[in-house]
Amino acid sequence: MHEPKAKQVFEILVREHSDRLMAFACAVCRNRSAAEDVFQETLLRAWKGLEGYDRERPFGAWLRGIARNTAYEMFRKNLRTVDDEVLNVIAMQADRFDGAVGTEFRERMEILEQCIAALSGPYAETIDLTYRGGLSVDRIAEQVSSTTEAVKKRLQRGRAMIAECLARKGLLA
Repeated sequence: MHEPKAKQVFEILVREHSDRLMAFACAVCRNRSAAEDVFQETLLRAWKGLEGYDRERPFGAWLRGIARNTAYEMFRKNLRTVDDEVLNVIAMQADRFDGAVGTEFRERMEILEQCIAALSGPYAETIDLTYRGGLSVDRIAEQVSSTTEAVKKRLQRGRAMIAECLARKGLLA
């Protein structure tokens, strides 16, 4: 059993890293439900393995390592394959965020959310179904009674609109 102080420190660290951990889980899983499962299981495993945590390493990187292994195990159980190279690239990209101040990261995410919210109907729906819903282009086309080419074009235009919005707000060069 952990000391009460260890629990408080763990809760503070988890609160500080939870947004990035969930973003990492979403990027790895591409499905919100699976990402939530990975997130919860990661926190449980981290709590159980807290005594083995090397305090010389960044806490966020340690959590993402647990999340990566958890996602890999879950995918294996579901007979899906996960490309280790993709997971490593995502982990490296996520490590870049560790250097950023948490507030700055949240501000950037808020600006991104504003840009997504500013999209008009079909573009917003397609972006939402792709990135939040984790649906394939074929599945989206089926769901919205459209062709895959039309969905691909909406995704392309929606991404361009988001990039333009981010550039106007100073987040892209």
